[in-house]
Amino acid sequence: MKKLFILVSLVLTFANFTALAQERIQEARKEYVLKRVELNTEQQKKFPPIYEDYIKKQDELRKKLRQLRIETNMLSLSDAEIADDLEKMLQLRQQELDLEKEFLNKAKSILNIKQIAEMYKAERDFVKTVLRNLRERGGR
Repeated sequence: MKKLFILVSLVLTFANFTALAQERIQEARKEYVLKRVELNTEQQKKFPPIYEDYIKKQDELRKKLRQLRIETNMLSLSDAEIADDLEKMLQLRQQELDLEKEFLNKAKSILNIKQIAEMYKAERDFVKTVLRNLRERGGR
């Protein structure tokens, strides 16, 4: 019983650590992107809440997609279950696209088109930087 308690404690600690790490990464992403976009005073008031909401919703949809892919890779599912999961996957991808369109329309009302382009570039650059840092740490 004591071993089970220790195991559960370790799992919960790891889950909390993982959630905290993901939260820190998202905060760093937001700061990186907002700095690169070079917002004026008015934009600094309006854009960050919209961007934060977008990131949150985007992460929720991606999490659902990852969970679904795990299920669809299981060979034990019936053809009907796999077909159902594939349909769910398409619906989630459509939700991602709808979210992107909604965010872009909101962003256009606050940012100019070059700032929007810089935002997307900054997001890609942030991912590349994080991946490069992970590779470098893994090589030690």
